[in-house]
Amino acid sequence: MSNRLFDALVQGAEQQAQKAPFTIETLRQLIEAMKTAPDYDHYYRASYDALMKVIEEDERKGARVNAFGRLLVHPLDTLFAEDKLDRRLIGNYFFFVRSLFGDEVDVMAEEAASIAEELRVAGGGPLDWAEYYADTRVKQLYFKVAARVMKSFRVFETRKEWAMKVMQHDPTAVGISSNVYIERPFEGQALPFGEREFYLFFDGLIRPLAKLSSEDAALFKTATGEDAAKLAGNFLRELDHYGRF
Repeated sequence: MSNRLFDALVQGAEQQAQKAPFTIETLRQLIEAMKTAPDYDHYYRASYDALMKVIEEDERKGARVNAFGRLLVHPLDTLFAEDKLDRRLIGNYFFFVRSLFGDEVDVMAEEAASIAEELRVAGGGPLDWAEYYADTRVKQLYFKVAARVMKSFRVFETRKEWAMKVMQHDPTAVGISSNVYIERPFEGQALPFGEREFYLFFDGLIRPLAKLSSEDAALFKTATGEDAAKLAGNFLRELDHYGRF
């Protein structure tokens, strides 16, 4: 788009130069005329439309890339919004999940992105995140992650110590998929994740699973082969030892 403007400027300059010696003041006058001349209105409108299409496409791509990450973080939204947990912990949370699933994370992320795009297209506008979270396929994805997290804590104290080290790490980049990373400043210190944060974080993730509706409990069973109330109950009994802060 800039190239087209430069071409128009050169063409205008050539025409002015044929009439009189071309000076810097002539150039200034020509540029001011290009800013306001009705002849350029259609170009500016077309340029604006093109930019808006790029922005909208970028937003759609962002929603697709971010769909799985948003799903993982959704149960903790209130804790982050109220600053009870540091948002920098989100990247470490993604690393924690990847350590449990390996490359399977990429398969789940692609599935989440496909569902998000399907819902967006069907809605004919921006993705409705509430509708996305309520989708049974999306719920099952989250249940798979939550079940794997809970089962990884079979030896609770050992896994707790490892999880706290992971969550305290201050990385210089956050990986949201196998080949997409977000750079961020290195602050050179452990992130705030002591026993208080440990309790808040995992309580926020797991406690809702102990009181699922009958329909969601059935979805959990289908997705994981586990009883949600039993699995979550066992986890929360261990977790509650760390809830005195």
